[in-house]
Amino acid sequence: MAFALNLPNEILSVFDNLHRKEMRSNDLHRILNNRNIQISMDEIIQIVRSSSLSNLFNVQSLSNDSYVIQLSPKLTLCEYFLRKGCRNKMQCTKLHVCRFISHAFNRPLDKPCYYPHKLSQHSHNVLLLKQFNYDALDEDILLHLLRLHYTITSQQSRAENQINSNQQSSFQPSRFHSNDSQAKGPICPPTPTSQLNKPSVLTDNVIEGQLDISIPSQQDANDIDLEIVELILAGKDIIIEQILSNQTSNEFYRRYTIQLKTKQIIDNILQNEPIIMYNNIPMKMKRTMRQKDKCIFALKFDTDQKIDNTRLNLYVKMLVGKVHSNVFDMTNDDSDEQLHLIRCDEPIDFEHLHQTHKAKNILQGYHVTVIEVYEAEALAVSFVNRSLHQSMTLSRLRQWIGEHRWQQDVFACLCIQNGTNAEIELMSPEVTSKWLSEASRIEKDLSLVIHPIIDFIRPPEKKEEEQDEEIINLLAKTKLSPSISPSSSIGDSQKAENDLTSYPVKPDWRIVLTHPTFGDEYKKYIRENLNIPVQITGSSIQLPNAQIRKEFARYTNMFIQKFIFHEVSNLDGAQVKIIKSNYTRMAHKWQQNTNITLIAARRDTMGELFPSLSLPNQQKKKPRTTPAFTYRPPSTPRKQEQQSTPLIAEQPRHESPTTQIKSNKDQIQTLSYPIENSVYFPFFSSTNSFPGRLNTYLSNSFNIKLDIKPVSSTKIVLELIGQPKDVSDARPVLTSLFASLKTKIYSDSNSSCKFSIPDLYRVVQLRLDKCSIVSSCSFSTRNDGVLLVRYFADHPQFGVDEKEIDDVVQRSLFNISYPVETTSKKLGIKFEELEKKIKQRTDYGENICCLYKYQKGSTDQTRLISIHLCGTESVVRELYQEFKKISDEYLPIPCNIQLNSDQVNFLLTVYLGDLIEFEKQNETDGVDLRSKLKNEPASQFIAPKYLHAKIKLFILEMSQLKVLSKEIKCAKQLIHKKKDELYELALKSRCLLSITLSPQATAFRRMAPTISKVSSETINISNGDLTTERADVLVVCSSSAKLCGSVIRAAGKQVEQELNEIDLTKNATDTSVGNLKQAKRLLFLPWTPPASFLSNQDTDVLRQSISAFVKQAIQFTIQRKFKSIAFPAIGCGGFGIQPDIIAKTMINAAREELTADPTNQLVVTFAVQQAHVYDVFNATLKGAPIGDGIRSHSLSDQEKFTITLTTSNSHIQTANNLLTTIENVLVPSFSS
Repeated sequence: MAFALNLPNEILSVFDNLHRKEMRSNDLHRILNNRNIQISMDEIIQIVRSSSLSNLFNVQSLSNDSYVIQLSPKLTLCEYFLRKGCRNKMQCTKLHVCRFISHAFNRPLDKPCYYPHKLSQHSHNVLLLKQFNYDALDEDILLHLLRLHYTITSQQSRAENQINSNQQSSFQPSRFHSNDSQAKGPICPPTPTSQLNKPSVLTDNVIEGQLDISIPSQQDANDIDLEIVELILAGKDIIIEQILSNQTSNEFYRRYTIQLKTKQIIDNILQNEPIIMYNNIPMKMKRTMRQKDKCIFALKFDTDQKIDNTRLNLYVKMLVGKVHSNVFDMTNDDSDEQLHLIRCDEPIDFEHLHQTHKAKNILQGYHVTVIEVYEAEALAVSFVNRSLHQSMTLSRLRQWIGEHRWQQDVFACLCIQNGTNAEIELMSPEVTSKWLSEASRIEKDLSLVIHPIIDFIRPPEKKEEEQDEEIINLLAKTKLSPSISPSSSIGDSQKAENDLTSYPVKPDWRIVLTHPTFGDEYKKYIRENLNIPVQITGSSIQLPNAQIRKEFARYTNMFIQKFIFHEVSNLDGAQVKIIKSNYTRMAHKWQQNTNITLIAARRDTMGELFPSLSLPNQQKKKPRTTPAFTYRPPSTPRKQEQQSTPLIAEQPRHESPTTQIKSNKDQIQTLSYPIENSVYFPFFSSTNSFPGRLNTYLSNSFNIKLDIKPVSSTKIVLELIGQPKDVSDARPVLTSLFASLKTKIYSDSNSSCKFSIPDLYRVVQLRLDKCSIVSSCSFSTRNDGVLLVRYFADHPQFGVDEKEIDDVVQRSLFNISYPVETTSKKLGIKFEELEKKIKQRTDYGENICCLYKYQKGSTDQTRLISIHLCGTESVVRELYQEFKKISDEYLPIPCNIQLNSDQVNFLLTVYLGDLIEFEKQNETDGVDLRSKLKNEPASQFIAPKYLHAKIKLFILEMSQLKVLSKEIKCAKQLIHKKKDELYELALKSRCLLSITLSPQATAFRRMAPTISKVSSETINISNGDLTTERADVLVVCSSSAKLCGSVIRAAGKQVEQELNEIDLTKNATDTSVGNLKQAKRLLFLPWTPPASFLSNQDTDVLRQSISAFVKQAIQFTIQRKFKSIAFPAIGCGGFGIQPDIIAKTMINAAREELTADPTNQLVVTFAVQQAHVYDVFNATLKGAPIGDGIRSHSLSDQEKFTITLTTSNSHIQTANNLLTTIENVLVPSFSS
């Protein structure tokens, strides 16, 4: 390692130069080596995990030698400071830096900037940098990376917020009619979150690279999930950049949103394969980004009063021009706003529309808002007449619409409500238009009514600069207390209005800004944020320059928002005493010549000292506050979402918990400390000792009481009850405690699988509790299962040394993993029964936990089972023996059985059906009787031990053989003709038939094969099968399906694979011989009779064709230097050509080739199966006349054969009867 270099900064610079948020360790190692930095992979991981970088990077292991290093800073830039200014600077736990990146460069600025441009320029930052060990890193590179992280995180957050936005509404107008100028339609139920609420193309360009994926629900498609989707896409070279968190899963479908690298990838997917089938399960894809509808928009009126139709129609015509339009009233009956949908027949000029609306946005005295809409991608489906139908279900809906159309057009069924109506999302707006064009036919044929669901586009929020300008203008025009106008301040105020370097102070605000306590806080607040001094002179504040006035007004406004103002009249003595005694906490001013007093204080103080001012019956004494100018979001069906949202008074959400303080007369305060991060929830479970210990600690250390209140599944509130000072002192201790939480991750190594057991966390939690270690254990499914242990580190009361946890987790637990490879379903069932029995033990989760699962690579035939046990050693060993006992009894294992080759052949031929039937009856036991019967030196079968004796008896009973034989005289051709028939008859009688030629000479022997010598070459005629001929080359007429199939079957799979995808009827090809070891090459030649012969019986053309067939084969043989070749007799079977033409032509062609080059030593054989064709070939070769004499001489040849029947002892009588039957079939032919 090159210690002279600052390696942490070198690693930072790599990420900074590449603008990368994450990187593989291999890539980082390669880049550093290219920089001539000699460092190993282990040293890189060690540095990244060191104290200087562990708070900046996260390391995830991919394999033994590969990691992913992610930029994941625990100390980040303050989002509120970058946007509008942080309102909680004293307690903020994030870094404050100027929002303008360009200001960090050493270039002249157009106007002064008072924000810190380096992290070290702010005292708040310096403390945080040191606390998180960032102070040793290069400041400039660190800031670049923090800005990069902030930018990427903000983009992702905006994208996900747009998709999950619940500000959109879905409306369903009645069927559009062109002749309706006003129509009122029912409001469609809101679409569930994360279904159709997707962002517009107008809002964020990031969405262009996003894709929505829909798959059936978990119960409908259990064998496909998000990981399978990733693998399928990866197999098509589609790499997912990111999986967004807005996932939907219900009883109808599952929806995921993924981020791809470019928009072009999405275009290619949707153009070529928008629907991918996996095991007959559709995986459907569509764009996340939705387009704006060019023909529809809406108008919203801020009133619950009915808008005059005539005025409305004229206003719409003014907006859209000459385009014909229809207006639909979409207002809810209980809404305080009027909403109208406008649909035009032609595309709308929205630029003209917005310009016109900007010029006139008031109608009938009410403000008008233009709302654009998305192109419809979803339909509401309902019955024409509910009483005539069954309840609507997903299966019936698919049946009514049609399975093919559902698969091609429907992206997903979003919901079914009350069994009467449904919402379905289609693949694209084009598909929606097509369906709507067929609405009448669908209603007529299916009795279903379809309506488009309209989604409104949320109007964009005003830019920060516009808001600030609006606030300043409104504040300048609005007087908080019109009744308070001191004459002494009028002149100063007017002068300040004209002087841009002077900021006027409102009279009401002055009592706060000049207050001894609040005034010092205000000056410090402005100095920290704007780095300028504050001096109030009269009713104005002098500023260094005019450029800072805007920012100064904004920060002053935010400071004033912390206070509440009241005008109180006729104070009694007690109230005056309260005000005077709390002068440091409350500002006041008595109005001259009146009985009115203006008081101001922070909200909690006002509620404490004057609670009566907040009661509902005090409507005449309303609090005086800075005006909160409101902004209304688009109308939604939910009433609470239609309320005004304060723009100025809205409090930012900090990571630190907010508090609510109550008090009573005895000064006992209750501080509410909310916890909304789910990682803390397990610490407050009923089984965890942490709540009791925390309560005892707070009581002993701060004399306060702790009350834990679960508010909801996502929120817990800790109420600290005690004296104000005690409560105030306890709060930062709680904050420090929860901030010290760390997570220890335990994953399995190659030698252990205990952390893949889901219930292990229960065992570990109990052991940690017994050791008084405050912790929370949980199981995560990532990386095939990991154990997560969360604990408080570096805390004096609850802190834990990580080594203590390691001692419990790694050393106090005993585990055994038992892998089993089996084909037995019964063994799996027995294991599952034992697993269920174990989980019902009273000490399960305390002394033992287990996992029984199928490993990767398991199939229906072979199951790779793995049993994992972990806990107390004695219990684990005891249960392991139970698993082993079951395995020994039910695991299928080989068993030897003594059988000779005749017995094996007899069993696999005669009793094959019985063996198969036995295997089926014992299928769940994984019994296999056939595959290993031919094993050498001993036959075997596979079965569980408890079946071994039964199977041995079964096989041995069938394999006790008896052999019967008899000699008879018969024509060989008759034997050949009847052979298959006799074999089948023997098998039915539980016998194995063998017919062999007797070694003794027969009275009449067939004429021996004729051998004709031509020069030095030899031509043979053989009576037999081509596949049994001994020749170097066997010629196969590949146009004969029967002959070709017979040869390929005899040659085996090797030849079959070589001929795969080859058209043998058109192409000549040669292959290996496979199982036909007596030959060296197979030559497949196509041949069929010429067309002229088939139509005109042109024998000359036929002879030329046959001759060419023979000569081509012989030439192949000679060129390959083979010594012998065998032909079949072609054309004598299915084509029905006279045998004498075939024999003469093939023999003459062979002679011509052999005499052409006497040096070639080649043996030609014609293998002829048919007896009469053999006689013709034999006579042709010898030159004898072909007639009935030859034929009858051939057929009259007789020989002596031995008929042998092999059977079991139980079928001897049947074999005797069969032997007599065979003799009666064959022998009479001889006597005749």
